[in-house]
Amino acid sequence: MAEDDHRTADNPGGYRPDDPRYGLSGQALLDYYLARPTQFYIRSHYRPDWKDKREKAMDEHLAHVRAHADRIQFAGPLLKDDGSEPIGTMCIVQMDDRAAAKAYAAGDGYARAGMLEEPEIIRFISSKRIGQLDRDPDPALQMFVCECIDGPDAARLRKECAANHHAYQSSIIDKYVAHGPLRSDDGQTLVGSLFIVEVEDRAAAEKLVGDEPMTKTGVFSDVRIFRWRYGKSISH
Repeated sequence: MAEDDHRTADNPGGYRPDDPRYGLSGQALLDYYLARPTQFYIRSHYRPDWKDKREKAMDEHLAHVRAHADRIQFAGPLLKDDGSEPIGTMCIVQMDDRAAAKAYAAGDGYARAGMLEEPEIIRFISSKRIGQLDRDPDPALQMFVCECIDGPDAARLRKECAANHHAYQSSIIDKYVAHGPLRSDDGQTLVGSLFIVEVEDRAAAEKLVGDEPMTKTGVFSDVRIFRWRYGKSISH
């Protein structure tokens, strides 16, 4: 058994001993996810005319985020690959349901100013229980948000590569800022995975996702990678 392979009869999923999912599988694992606070991943890109609106909308945007800071795990701007300017926003926020998540997105000062495209909103469950205030970024590295959306045969293929997936995650765990499953609104069905990684550059982020056993096995039908950084609204 490989050093990073933690599979045993009592831990068929291969989770690390320090992972709260250690030893869980089947219904017990689903119950664990359903017991976690309901979070949503929200990503919005700027409309083409955003530069004419951002400065005026900034104060209202920051006030909106700060008013919900106790519910936000991460929030900040999406960036061009060279980091030269923002291209949108991303947050992970605790909300009771999709309607509340949509209302939060619509109440953002940027959205109210008409500078955001329709948001992507997906229920998310973080496997790391840390947030933006718990971890300072490494100034020598870059962060990337990696959306990995399941294909039509994902349920079967996930089972085939589950142990290798968890072993791989264990081997790169220090590169994750956050990671976990994307799920249907009711939390019952997996629809993909989300990784926020801190690496050298986009090429490194693409390699990290490309080497992921779920990618190699064909679990994902679509992978979208965006450079991102912590926003000043809730940072130190």
